[in-house]
Amino acid sequence: MRGFDWNDVFCLPDAALAGDRRIPKTVLTRQAQLTKTEQKVLDRVAALMHFATVQKSTTRIAPVQDDEHDIQSVLILRCELSRGAAYAEVARLVHKCFPNPTVILFGGEDEACISLATTRKSLAEQGAMVIDDVESTGAFDLGDTRYAPFLDALAFERLPQVNLLVYLRSIAWAVRLSRVVPSLGFFPTCAEQDYERLEGLVARRDVLASQVEDTKRRRLDRELTLNESAHLRMDLKKLEKELGQTTDEIKEICNG
Repeated sequence: MRGFDWNDVFCLPDAALAGDRRIPKTVLTRQAQLTKTEQKVLDRVAALMHFATVQKSTTRIAPVQDDEHDIQSVLILRCELSRGAAYAEVARLVHKCFPNPTVILFGGEDEACISLATTRKSLAEQGAMVIDDVESTGAFDLGDTRYAPFLDALAFERLPQVNLLVYLRSIAWAVRLSRVVPSLGFFPTCAEQDYERLEGLVARRDVLASQVEDTKRRRLDRELTLNESAHLRMDLKKLEKELGQTTDEIKEICNG
């Protein structure tokens, strides 16, 4: 992102910074064995840079090696897109190209998006790694002060450093919480004893928000009968009420 220094957000030690080294798309195409369709998605990337590597030698955060994980490092990438490219589609592809957990920083002059992928050992292929989960902020305005606490939460010294998995999951949690900023009007934070409750409420809110949008789309079908349309209208009203109640519960336990 030109004109914006992402390390003002992450505050990583100098040893972790990679100097924005450009990653050739031809290398990704070859190493990840991308299909022709996937290469067309990659073509929407104007530039992909290696921003930082978080590992024991650069940050003193311990690696994780157990039955499910083998995390020796976390790659932080910076990605510039061609005009009109969609963050989510490109993120899914770029995450897939790396065996390491990856954090992708998208952005232009004002708008940004952060996408994060955790990895686990493949159950089907020994020695291989697969994506376990992906969290994304969606697009947000860097000038929107409601996101300032979210960006502050990503600072290196504010994140737990027990090991790389704990560090990564803490970023993923902050990214997940950032998605409710537009509806709440603030970045939710709460007392430590309320973390589990907040996590459950945010998960429930994600499901309800998705169901609301799906129901709205279904109501646009011109082939619906009057009876079907009425049922969908009632369903939507019920879902929106439950969504509102869940949002209110989140607000109650957070520092709004």
